Amino acid sequence: MKVILFLIGMVCAGILGYFYEPDLRFRLTGIPPAVKKTVPRHIFVEIGAPGKTIVPATYPADQLPEKILLHAAAEVANEAGDLKMSIPAGSRVNLVRVESTNAVISPGADSFEGQIPISQTDLVEQLRAKPEPAATAQTVPEMNPTVDPIPETPVESTIQEPVAEPEMVDDTPEPVVPDPEPAVPDDPVDVVAVMQASIQAGEIKEFTFDKVLDWKASEELENIDGQSYQTGIASYKAETVFGLKTIQAKALIKDGKVTRWLWPKSGLEIK
Repeated sequence: MKVILFLIGMVCAGILGYFYEPDLRFRLTGIPPAVKKTVPRHIFVEIGAPGKTIVPATYPADQLPEKILLHAAAEVANEAGDLKMSIPAGSRVNLVRVESTNAVISPGADSFEGQIPISQTDLVEQLRAKPEPAATAQTVPEMNPTVDPIPETPVESTIQEPVAEPEMVDDTPEPVVPDPEPAVPDDPVDVVAVMQASIQAGEIKEFTFDKVLDWKASEELENIDGQSYQTGIASYKAETVFGLKTIQAKALIKDGKVTRWLWPKSGLEIK
């Protein structure tokens, strides 16, 4: 029984000493207990040789890679934030910039952007092969003493230079050429009405009349393959891999009817 009480007393003494020893030492010696200072590891990203720590945000844009590999899935959204999409791990995306310990990425689709921790990309591996950004050296202008030039004594020349005859100046004003006016069709037609009639007649299968959001007609003629056309743009909604998007289609109009529908950027024909 005495042994058990002795053991219990030792345990209680150890617990009390563990909690009250720093305060008791300060009262007896006046030396405060040591405080360990820690630096949050999330502020820095270690790259390169062991012990060599740098901040990737200090790298200029021309020393950052254009594309990085994702080790984890990331989410990006458009500027308005109403359209979002997920990019799976293993995809290569555009590196827009570095903000603290995050990489701002873009899949290259319109204005979609998102953030992902640098540790979840291969940015560190790519930066290992690059040197640290060198500090910009300030050039101090060299101070040269100013020396007053010695005035030269003019030497009179005995050779007489020939007297130049006055040039004849033509004061006739140049004819004013008027700026060329933009080409307009000889017999203009209602471009919007022609486009609507073409879609309602089923001449294009890409979209239907009820999907069109906006009609726009161009006042100038457009020359394609040596032929002049009136043009118009029809904007419509369509479901794409990036979600619901607004897409444009261009109509080439000649002799009062649509001859072809094209994608405005690529110039390819829409079937």
